[in-house]
Amino acid sequence: MSSIFRFKKFKILQEQSALKVGTDAMLLGALMDSKGASRGLDLGSGTGVLSLMVAQQNKSILIDAIEEHAESYNECKSNFQYSPWQNRLEVHLGNYFSFSFERKYDLIFSNPPFYFEKESHTKSNNLASKHTTKEDFDRFASLVIYQLSNEGKFWVIVPFNLYKYIVNYNVFKSLYINNLVFVSPKQNKSISRVVMCFSFHETIVNKTELILRNSEGLYTDSYIDLTKAFHYNNLKEPGA
Repeated sequence: MSSIFRFKKFKILQEQSALKVGTDAMLLGALMDSKGASRGLDLGSGTGVLSLMVAQQNKSILIDAIEEHAESYNECKSNFQYSPWQNRLEVHLGNYFSFSFERKYDLIFSNPPFYFEKESHTKSNNLASKHTTKEDFDRFASLVIYQLSNEGKFWVIVPFNLYKYIVNYNVFKSLYINNLVFVSPKQNKSISRVVMCFSFHETIVNKTELILRNSEGLYTDSYIDLTKAFHYNNLKEPGA
């Protein structure tokens, strides 16, 4: 995989980061509605791709990104500095559980570790960065609730199994689900990811479905249209 991932309006250096730019980040970044948000918080920013996608869409938002892994932090910092929105983005090195927050945020977003530890035992940095414990995920939920402003929105992408855990155990407690996007990797395949939007306000849940590839393995028009503001490559070309 290339050490540089090109978007239409920015580039992502990802040579040292454990997690490279992938479909999960592209989906969450493209589906997030940041309209009206003035302060954003990126929990576990990695290379900073989500913050950069939000900054591209929202012309005035100021974003704090938090990343605990030094290699990812350094690349995130570089990606911010060489972007068109460097003055609106700041990355902090540290663990978000111990971070001293100075404010609440009207937009919080994350592509968090989402596999519970018992599901795999690995020393791979890439896989380890995707794993957490139920206790830490519950702490993560509590952090989001505490840092979200009264009118704020929280966006997250999770596997379908974690979505069921969140719903069945009401993990985000005082927050209500406002939006759900059920993502299937291919036509006639099971749901693999769910993009969720929460707030403190109960609404009729807006539920939609998205299929990434058709039966021939080509990207669907829905996915191409969703990500056209970001993707550098022409996804309609075979092999994309």
